[in-house]
Amino acid sequence: MIKHKVKKILNEKNKSIYWLAQQTGLSYPNLHKMIKDNTHSINFDTLDKIMKALEITDFNEILELVKEDD
Repeated sequence: MIKHKVKKILNEKNKSIYWLAQQTGLSYPNLHKMIKDNTHSINFDTLDKIMKALEITDFNEILELVKEDD
């Protein structure tokens, strides 16, 4: 499974979901749901906007491969 690390990155940068919504133009409710519930899918355009706002250029900084228990 691939998971995002947006919540962790926001905490490290002392930024809020509200700030991210303003920077990306994405809606706060959708970002909140994605970050708090750790959504299982993410649109590439959304990921691109988030990465630009957080000044991330490497997918490894925002995504991680998590081994699932069988």
